[in-house]
Amino acid sequence: MKSSHILLLLSLASTGAAAFELGAPKNNNTDNLVWTGHLSPDTDSVTSALIAAHIYGGTAVVPEGINPESQFVLDYCQIAAPKPLNDFSQKAVGLVDFNQKTQLHPTIDESSIVAIVDHHAIGGAPVNMTQVTPIDIRAWGSAATILADRAESLDIDLPAHLACTTLAGILSDTVVFQSSTTTEYDRYYAKELAKEAGIVDLKAFGQKMLEAKSDLSHISAAEILTMDYKNFSYGGKKVGIGVAETLTAQQLLDRRNEFVAAMISYKETQKLDHLFFAVIDTKNKRANLLWIDDIDAAIAAKAFTGQPKQGWLVLDGVTSRKRQIGPAIQGAIEGKK
Repeated sequence: MKSSHILLLLSLASTGAAAFELGAPKNNNTDNLVWTGHLSPDTDSVTSALIAAHIYGGTAVVPEGINPESQFVLDYCQIAAPKPLNDFSQKAVGLVDFNQKTQLHPTIDESSIVAIVDHHAIGGAPVNMTQVTPIDIRAWGSAATILADRAESLDIDLPAHLACTTLAGILSDTVVFQSSTTTEYDRYYAKELAKEAGIVDLKAFGQKMLEAKSDLSHISAAEILTMDYKNFSYGGKKVGIGVAETLTAQQLLDRRNEFVAAMISYKETQKLDHLFFAVIDTKNKRANLLWIDDIDAAIAAKAFTGQPKQGWLVLDGVTSRKRQIGPAIQGAIEGKK
Protein backbone atom coordinates (compact mmCIF):
# COMPACT_ATOMS: atom_id res chain seq x y z
CA MET A 1 0.00 0.00 0.00
CA LYS A 2 1.42 3.35 -1.00
CA SER A 3 0.83 5.73 1.87
CA SER A 4 0.32 9.41 1.27
CA HIS A 5 1.55 11.14 4.37
CA ILE A 6 3.71 14.01 5.46
CA LEU A 7 6.93 13.06 7.18
CA LEU A 8 7.89 15.84 9.54
CA LEU A 9 11.63 16.16 9.90
CA LEU A 10 12.58 18.75 12.44
CA SER A 11 16.22 19.76 12.22
CA LEU A 12 16.51 22.07 15.13
CA ALA A 13 20.25 22.59 15.37
CA SER A 14 23.22 20.58 14.22
CA THR A 15 25.53 19.17 16.84
CA GLY A 16 28.10 17.79 14.44
CA ALA A 17 27.10 14.20 15.19
CA ALA A 18 25.48 12.09 12.50
CA ALA A 19 21.69 12.33 12.73
CA PHE A 20 19.62 9.22 13.20
CA GLU A 21 17.90 8.15 9.97
CA LEU A 22 14.43 6.63 10.04
CA GLY A 23 14.71 5.81 6.35
CA ALA A 24 18.14 4.13 6.49
CA PRO A 25 18.48 1.92 9.59
CA LYS A 26 21.86 0.50 8.52
CA ASN A 27 23.43 3.95 8.82
CA ASN A 28 22.55 4.38 12.48
CA ASN A 29 24.69 3.87 15.55
CA THR A 30 22.62 1.72 17.88
CA ASP A 31 25.07 1.55 20.80
CA ASN A 32 23.08 2.01 24.02
CA LEU A 33 19.90 2.68 22.02
CA VAL A 34 16.57 2.05 23.72
CA TRP A 35 13.02 2.57 22.49
CA THR A 36 10.37 3.66 24.97
CA GLY A 37 6.85 4.97 25.11
CA HIS A 38 5.24 7.35 27.57
CA LEU A 39 4.75 7.03 31.30
CA SER A 40 1.76 4.81 32.18
CA PRO A 41 2.45 2.80 29.03
CA ASP A 42 -0.50 1.46 27.05
CA THR A 43 -0.51 -1.36 24.51
CA ASP A 44 0.32 0.86 21.52
CA SER A 45 3.27 2.29 23.44
CA VAL A 46 4.60 -1.14 24.46
CA THR A 47 4.16 -2.81 21.08
CA SER A 48 5.56 0.17 19.17
CA ALA A 49 8.75 -0.02 21.21
CA LEU A 50 9.05 -3.69 20.25
CA ILE A 51 8.68 -3.18 16.50
CA ALA A 52 10.89 -0.07 16.54
CA ALA A 53 13.71 -2.09 18.13
CA HIS A 54 13.25 -4.77 15.46
CA ILE A 55 13.43 -2.25 12.61
CA TYR A 56 16.15 0.02 13.91
CA GLY A 57 18.09 -2.03 16.45
CA GLY A 58 18.48 -1.30 20.12
CA THR A 59 16.28 -2.56 22.95
CA ALA A 60 12.60 -2.10 23.69
CA VAL A 61 11.96 -0.96 27.26
CA VAL A 62 9.09 0.43 29.31
CA PRO A 63 9.33 3.36 31.77
CA GLU A 64 6.80 1.80 34.15
CA GLY A 65 4.88 -1.44 34.62
CA ILE A 66 2.50 -2.61 31.91
CA ASN A 67 -1.28 -2.90 32.15
CA PRO A 68 -3.46 -6.06 32.04
CA GLU A 69 -4.34 -5.68 28.36
CA SER A 70 -0.68 -5.39 27.37
CA GLN A 71 0.23 -8.44 29.44
CA PHE A 72 -2.56 -10.41 27.77
CA VAL A 73 -1.19 -9.40 24.34
CA LEU A 74 2.37 -10.40 25.19
CA ASP A 75 1.22 -13.76 26.53
CA TYR A 76 -1.04 -14.38 23.54
CA CYS A 77 1.68 -13.46 21.04
CA GLN A 78 4.27 -15.47 22.99
CA ILE A 79 6.83 -12.72 23.41
CA ALA A 80 8.68 -11.52 26.50
CA ALA A 81 7.68 -8.18 27.97
CA PRO A 82 10.08 -5.26 27.46
CA LYS A 83 12.13 -4.76 30.57
CA PRO A 84 11.35 -1.77 32.81
CA LEU A 85 14.11 0.82 32.79
CA ASN A 86 14.40 3.15 35.75
CA ASP A 87 17.48 5.08 34.63
CA PHE A 88 17.79 6.33 31.05
CA SER A 89 21.00 8.26 31.61
CA GLN A 90 23.83 7.23 29.29
CA LYS A 91 21.24 5.93 26.81
CA ALA A 92 20.38 7.04 23.30
CA VAL A 93 16.57 7.17 23.32
CA GLY A 94 13.95 6.69 20.62
CA LEU A 95 10.46 7.79 21.59
CA VAL A 96 7.29 6.09 20.35
CA ASP A 97 3.66 7.09 20.80
CA PHE A 98 4.27 10.48 22.42
CA ASN A 99 6.12 13.78 22.09
CA GLN A 100 5.30 15.62 25.33
CA LYS A 101 7.73 16.50 28.13
CA THR A 102 4.95 15.85 30.63
CA GLN A 103 4.87 12.17 29.58
CA LEU A 104 8.67 11.70 29.51
CA HIS A 105 10.50 9.58 32.07
CA PRO A 106 12.27 12.06 34.38
CA THR A 107 15.74 10.57 33.77
CA ILE A 108 15.60 11.07 29.99
CA ASP A 109 17.81 13.96 28.90
CA GLU A 110 16.20 15.58 25.87
CA SER A 111 19.63 15.85 24.25
CA SER A 112 19.73 12.02 24.17
CA ILE A 113 16.58 11.69 22.02
CA VAL A 114 17.50 10.41 18.54
CA ALA A 115 14.06 9.94 16.95
CA ILE A 116 10.32 10.22 17.57
CA VAL A 117 7.56 8.17 15.95
CA ASP A 118 4.12 9.33 17.06
CA HIS A 119 0.50 9.96 16.10
CA HIS A 120 -0.34 12.80 18.48
CA ALA A 121 -0.43 16.54 17.91
CA ILE A 122 2.61 18.63 18.79
CA GLY A 123 0.98 20.87 21.36
CA GLY A 124 1.19 21.76 25.00
CA ALA A 125 4.77 21.07 26.04
CA PRO A 126 6.63 19.06 23.38
CA VAL A 127 10.14 17.81 24.01
CA ASN A 128 12.73 20.44 23.23
CA MET A 129 15.83 19.11 21.45
CA THR A 130 18.94 21.00 20.38
CA GLN A 131 20.15 18.19 18.10
CA VAL A 132 19.08 17.15 14.61
CA THR A 133 16.22 14.70 15.23
CA PRO A 134 13.90 12.98 12.76
CA ILE A 135 10.26 13.08 13.80
CA ASP A 136 7.63 11.00 12.01
CA ILE A 137 4.16 12.14 13.07
CA ARG A 138 1.06 11.09 11.16
CA ALA A 139 -2.63 11.49 11.94
CA TRP A 140 -3.16 7.73 12.01
CA GLY A 141 -4.85 5.61 14.65
CA SER A 142 -1.71 4.29 16.30
CA ALA A 143 2.06 4.57 16.38
CA ALA A 144 2.13 0.83 15.65
CA THR A 145 0.50 1.51 12.26
CA ILE A 146 3.21 4.01 11.36
CA LEU A 147 5.93 1.54 12.27
CA ALA A 148 4.23 -1.25 10.31
CA ASP A 149 4.35 1.10 7.32
CA ARG A 150 8.02 1.80 8.02
CA ALA A 151 8.77 -1.93 8.07
CA GLU A 152 6.96 -2.44 4.77
CA SER A 153 8.67 0.51 3.04
CA LEU A 154 12.07 -0.71 4.25
CA ASP A 155 11.28 -4.29 3.16
CA ILE A 156 11.78 -5.60 6.69
CA ASP A 157 9.91 -8.80 7.51
CA LEU A 158 8.20 -9.19 10.85
CA PRO A 159 8.24 -12.57 12.60
CA ALA A 160 4.81 -13.86 13.57
CA HIS A 161 5.10 -12.82 17.21
CA LEU A 162 5.94 -9.21 16.27
CA ALA A 163 3.21 -9.09 13.63
CA CYS A 164 0.89 -10.21 16.42
CA THR A 165 1.96 -7.53 18.91
CA THR A 166 1.95 -4.79 16.27
CA LEU A 167 -1.57 -5.79 15.27
CA ALA A 168 -2.53 -5.56 18.93
CA GLY A 169 -1.15 -2.02 19.14
CA ILE A 170 -3.38 -0.97 16.25
CA LEU A 171 -6.47 -2.71 17.63
CA SER A 172 -5.93 -1.26 21.10
CA ASP A 173 -5.57 2.38 20.11
CA THR A 174 -8.38 2.27 17.55
CA VAL A 175 -10.59 0.30 19.98
CA VAL A 176 -10.91 -2.39 17.30
CA PHE A 177 -11.66 0.26 14.65
CA GLN A 178 -14.45 1.89 16.70
CA SER A 179 -12.48 5.03 17.56
CA SER A 180 -12.93 8.22 15.55
CA THR A 181 -9.14 8.21 15.06
CA THR A 182 -9.23 5.08 12.87
CA THR A 183 -7.90 5.51 9.32
CA GLU A 184 -7.73 3.39 6.17
CA TYR A 185 -4.07 2.75 6.99
CA ASP A 186 -4.96 1.19 10.34
CA ARG A 187 -7.44 -1.16 8.69
CA TYR A 188 -5.03 -2.08 5.90
CA TYR A 189 -2.05 -2.87 8.13
CA ALA A 190 -4.23 -4.70 10.66
CA LYS A 191 -5.37 -7.10 7.93
CA GLU A 192 -1.83 -7.58 6.63
CA LEU A 193 -0.40 -8.15 10.10
CA ALA A 194 -3.16 -10.62 10.96
CA LYS A 195 -2.13 -12.69 7.94
CA GLU A 196 1.52 -12.60 9.01
CA ALA A 197 0.62 -13.51 12.58
CA GLY A 198 -1.67 -16.35 11.54
CA ILE A 199 -4.69 -14.72 13.19
CA VAL A 200 -7.78 -15.66 11.20
CA ASP A 201 -10.33 -13.46 13.00
CA LEU A 202 -8.69 -10.20 14.00
CA LYS A 203 -11.90 -8.77 15.45
CA ALA A 204 -12.23 -11.79 17.74
CA PHE A 205 -8.64 -11.16 18.84
CA GLY A 206 -9.54 -7.52 19.46
CA GLN A 207 -12.56 -8.59 21.49
CA LYS A 208 -10.35 -10.74 23.71
CA MET A 209 -8.11 -7.72 24.24
CA LEU A 210 -11.09 -5.58 25.23
CA GLU A 211 -12.19 -8.24 27.69
CA ALA A 212 -8.70 -8.38 29.22
CA LYS A 213 -8.71 -4.59 29.53
CA SER A 214 -12.19 -4.58 31.06
CA ASP A 215 -11.55 -6.84 34.06
CA LEU A 216 -10.50 -4.26 36.64
CA SER A 217 -12.47 -5.57 39.61
CA HIS A 218 -9.31 -6.65 41.43
CA ILE A 219 -7.48 -3.34 40.89
CA SER A 220 -7.69 -0.33 43.21
CA ALA A 221 -9.21 2.96 42.06
CA ALA A 222 -5.86 4.68 42.55
CA GLU A 223 -4.19 2.21 40.18
CA ILE A 224 -6.97 2.45 37.60
CA LEU A 225 -6.77 6.26 37.66
CA THR A 226 -3.15 6.19 36.47
CA MET A 227 -3.20 2.98 34.42
CA ASP A 228 -3.96 4.87 31.20
CA TYR A 229 -3.05 8.38 32.25
CA LYS A 230 -1.30 11.35 30.68
CA ASN A 231 -0.14 14.75 31.89
CA PHE A 232 -0.54 17.76 29.62
CA SER A 233 0.42 21.42 29.74
CA TYR A 234 -2.53 23.54 28.61
CA GLY A 235 -2.30 27.30 28.87
CA GLY A 236 0.54 26.97 31.34
CA LYS A 237 -1.55 24.72 33.58
CA LYS A 238 -0.63 21.16 34.56
CA VAL A 239 -3.52 18.95 33.54
CA GLY A 240 -3.97 15.23 34.18
CA ILE A 241 -6.41 13.09 32.19
CA GLY A 242 -6.90 9.42 33.01
CA VAL A 243 -9.14 7.03 31.10
CA ALA A 244 -10.31 3.46 31.57
CA GLU A 245 -11.68 1.72 28.48
CA THR A 246 -14.03 -1.11 29.38
CA LEU A 247 -16.89 -3.27 28.16
CA THR A 248 -18.28 -3.37 31.71
CA ALA A 249 -18.51 0.34 32.49
CA GLN A 250 -21.10 0.03 35.25
CA GLN A 251 -18.63 -1.87 37.43
CA LEU A 252 -16.42 1.22 37.47
CA LEU A 253 -19.24 3.76 37.61
CA ASP A 254 -20.46 2.10 40.80
CA ARG A 255 -17.05 2.82 42.36
CA ARG A 256 -17.40 6.60 41.99
CA ASN A 257 -16.63 7.34 45.65
CA GLU A 258 -13.39 5.36 45.39
CA PHE A 259 -12.33 7.33 42.34
CA VAL A 260 -13.15 10.65 43.98
CA ALA A 261 -10.96 9.77 46.97
CA ALA A 262 -8.14 8.62 44.70
CA MET A 263 -8.38 11.80 42.61
CA ILE A 264 -8.34 14.10 45.62
CA SER A 265 -5.14 12.48 46.84
CA TYR A 266 -3.50 12.34 43.40
CA LYS A 267 -4.30 15.92 42.47
CA GLU A 268 -2.77 17.17 45.70
CA THR A 269 0.37 15.01 45.66
CA GLN A 270 1.10 15.70 41.98
CA LYS A 271 0.32 19.42 42.35
CA LEU A 272 -2.04 19.38 39.38
CA ASP A 273 -4.06 22.40 38.38
CA HIS A 274 -6.76 20.23 36.82
CA LEU A 275 -7.58 16.52 36.94
CA PHE A 276 -10.18 14.55 34.99
CA PHE A 277 -10.98 10.85 34.75
CA ALA A 278 -13.18 9.18 32.15
CA VAL A 279 -14.65 5.70 32.05
CA ILE A 280 -14.91 4.91 28.34
CA ASP A 281 -17.84 2.58 27.70
CA THR A 282 -16.57 0.81 24.58
CA LYS A 283 -19.76 -1.22 24.26
CA ASN A 284 -22.07 1.81 24.09
CA LYS A 285 -19.52 4.24 22.66
CA ARG A 286 -19.65 6.94 25.30
CA ALA A 287 -17.50 8.50 27.99
CA ASN A 288 -18.41 9.07 31.63
CA LEU A 289 -16.42 12.02 32.95
CA LEU A 290 -15.51 12.75 36.56
CA TRP A 291 -13.82 15.64 38.37
CA ILE A 292 -13.54 16.57 42.04
CA ASP A 293 -13.86 20.32 42.58
CA ASP A 294 -15.57 23.50 41.39
CA ILE A 295 -12.54 24.66 39.40
CA ASP A 296 -12.60 21.56 37.23
CA ALA A 297 -16.40 21.60 37.10
CA ALA A 298 -16.20 25.03 35.45
CA ILE A 299 -13.74 23.71 32.86
CA ALA A 300 -15.93 20.69 32.14
CA ALA A 301 -18.98 22.94 31.71
CA LYS A 302 -17.12 24.95 29.05
CA ALA A 303 -15.67 21.90 27.34
CA PHE A 304 -18.66 19.54 27.13
CA THR A 305 -22.38 19.30 26.69
CA GLY A 306 -23.58 16.14 28.35
CA GLN A 307 -26.10 14.65 30.73
CA PRO A 308 -25.22 14.15 34.42
CA LYS A 309 -26.01 10.69 35.75
CA GLN A 310 -25.08 9.24 39.14
CA GLY A 311 -22.37 11.87 39.59
CA TRP A 312 -20.78 11.33 36.16
CA LEU A 313 -21.12 13.48 33.05
CA VAL A 314 -22.27 11.19 30.25
CA LEU A 315 -20.84 12.10 26.84
CA ASP A 316 -22.45 10.10 24.06
CA GLY A 317 -20.20 9.39 21.07
CA VAL A 318 -17.05 10.41 22.96
CA THR A 319 -14.45 7.62 23.03
CA SER A 320 -11.06 9.26 22.41
CA ARG A 321 -8.85 11.23 24.78
CA LYS A 322 -6.59 12.22 21.89
CA ARG A 323 -9.25 13.40 19.46
CA GLN A 324 -12.13 14.46 21.73
CA ILE A 325 -11.56 14.75 25.48
CA GLY A 326 -8.10 16.32 25.52
CA PRO A 327 -8.74 18.96 22.82
CA ALA A 328 -12.05 19.99 24.44
CA ILE A 329 -10.42 20.47 27.83
CA GLN A 330 -7.49 22.29 26.26
CA GLY A 331 -9.86 24.66 24.44
CA ALA A 332 -11.77 25.40 27.65
CA ILE A 333 -8.61 26.11 29.66
CA GLU A 334 -7.01 28.23 26.95
CA GLY A 335 -10.21 30.16 26.26
CA LYS A 336 -10.66 28.80 22.75
CA LYS A 337 -14.03 27.19 23.43
